Amino acid sequence: MIPLHLKIKLYGTNLDPKSSINQRRGIIIWRRQRFALLFVDIIFAFLSISLTYFFLQRGNIYLDNKGLLEIIVFTLIVISVFTYTDLYNYAVFLNRFRYLYRTTKGIVLSFIVYLIFSWLLKSYHLQHTLFPLVLFFIFAGLTYFSRIVLLPIYCIISPKKDVILYAPEGEYKEIESWIKNHRESNINIQEIITDEEEINKYKENGLPVILSTVTGNWDRLFNLIFSFRNKSPLLLYTPLLSGIEDVDYWTYINEVPLVPFRWSRDGKVYKLIKRIIDVIGALIAIIVFSPFMAISAIVIKLTSEGPVLFSQERFSKHNKKFNMVKFRSMYKTNDHKVHREFVKDLINGNNCEKKVFKLTDDPRITPFGNILRKTSIDEFPQFFNVLKGDLSLVGPRPPIEYEIEEYLDWQKTRLSVTQGLTGMWQIFGRSQLPFDKSCFLDIYYAENQSLWMDLHLLALTLPTIVFGKGAY
Repeated sequence: MIPLHLKIKLYGTNLDPKSSINQRRGIIIWRRQRFALLFVDIIFAFLSISLTYFFLQRGNIYLDNKGLLEIIVFTLIVISVFTYTDLYNYAVFLNRFRYLYRTTKGIVLSFIVYLIFSWLLKSYHLQHTLFPLVLFFIFAGLTYFSRIVLLPIYCIISPKKDVILYAPEGEYKEIESWIKNHRESNINIQEIITDEEEINKYKENGLPVILSTVTGNWDRLFNLIFSFRNKSPLLLYTPLLSGIEDVDYWTYINEVPLVPFRWSRDGKVYKLIKRIIDVIGALIAIIVFSPFMAISAIVIKLTSEGPVLFSQERFSKHNKKFNMVKFRSMYKTNDHKVHREFVKDLINGNNCEKKVFKLTDDPRITPFGNILRKTSIDEFPQFFNVLKGDLSLVGPRPPIEYEIEEYLDWQKTRLSVTQGLTGMWQIFGRSQLPFDKSCFLDIYYAENQSLWMDLHLLALTLPTIVFGKGAY
């Protein structure tokens, strides 16, 4: 057998960090709108409390130190909650109904968090029944005004971003029509190209490209995608991604996502900050979840024969081997051939309806193991893997050797980053997507990872675990 490490290579072109850095200024089409929204929200948060004082104190706005502190706290809460609910994600804004829902969610959640903080700080405002009520209506009114009126106007009058629309199969009418009907997208199609040789002339100038392709072949899709790597910012539009729903970083056109590729590679500063977050986060998680881990260990020992922990060789960045630790959720005498055949069929597409990496009604799993898996408690010992540096908190899930042996070249790209405890397919798919689409989510993270994305995925992980979405 050929050594496994010789078989793993990055799919597509070689990475050029300098090229990536040079492109970043032109990558985000909607950067100005994001900062404009942030600025307006800070002003409106301050204005909301000031106007509440004005109305309740009969035109007199007097702010003591507690009042100023309250304004600062309220503003920080608003910015934090709006970030969590993706109100600064312009891709979400382009889906109008979705954005209106997120705006309402952000307003209500911000106000609930503010009331909790006010109660903890024993704010004297809570003694005035009208204060929270008036504040809510003023804050909600200003927020809706900024999103429904100010933002669309700003988008229409601000300069548009020139892009090239590349449709190798000649199918571009749907995306072209959507751009023309959504002036707030701030996109101006400079030229439509269907010839591969002609598009190569534009790849080196850094002009953003919309790739509209109807190819049904994943290998060809990634050949097209990676031909732009570190050359041009890319917006991908393809029906192949239909079914991947509600990804916060994408907008949707008739249920087909418009997917931005930033080609942001992990620089030294990002790696350092990510590692610090990993260590601190893992330590906090171990302390907080230690009672659950202790109880789980006792129950495992009492309910089935075998060790409490299960160790398995997995692979991380650039095919680095390590032993991943989990709570044992299966019987001591189980046959891994079942899972091996399942994975083989799954990756090779022999059964497209099967769920990613998960077998439902698996006879190898103990009754208590089902609970561990449903709640993801079986994964908690992997926080020690994070401390050791084998894993990161955020990243694609580490595969087993026999999984990698079935990978196509484009699928191996998911091994270009440190594997992790949680990632995009756990949040936006969690065992409910075919393998190819789940693999696309992992590769998308690898090509677009950022500190903000890591923190956002971590924030979304807890609700996913609590409600057991997609877990088996």
